[in-house]
Parts: sequence; structure tokens; C-alpha cells
Amino acid sequence: MQDDTEKRRKGVAAAVAALVMVVIFGLILASVVAALGETMVFGIHLATMFLVVYALVVLAMILGVIAALRQRLRELKSGEEEDAKKY
Repeated sequence: MQDDTEKRRKGVAAAVAALVMVVIFGLILASVVAALGETMVFGIHLATMFLVVYALVVLAMILGVIAALRQRLRELKSGEEEDAKKY
């Protein structure tokens, strides 16, 4: 049987892994948008604008994921999961 610290460690590890993947995805998208900034010289404004809007949507999703992860980590630290098992 797992003790409480091991369960919390696994929960925190999953949250950190999700955060790392979201940040990596965001950095890849930011690099694509930065690379397309150079193509504006050739008159490709529509593609650049599409990617900028897409990047803003993804940024909003990243912020939402980070907020949810912070909330979940607070729940794990406070032992809420253990309290819920009593019922």
C-alpha cells in the first residue's frame, strides 16, 4: 500500500509533466510565429495573422492549464483528496 507522500509525489509529478509539455508546445508555436514574421516581407499577411490568432488562443489555453495545475497542486498539498476518501 502506498503512503500519502508517495501518492502526493505521483500527483505532483503528473502535474509537472503536463506543465512541461504545455510549455514546450507553446515554445514551438512561438518559434513558428517568429519565423513567419520574416515572411511578411514577401506579402504573406494572411498566414501570419492566422498564426498570431492561433497563438493567442493557445496562450489562453496554456494560462488556463497553468491555473488548473496550480489549483490542483494546492488541493494535493492541503490533503483534500484524503479528506474526500472518508466519505
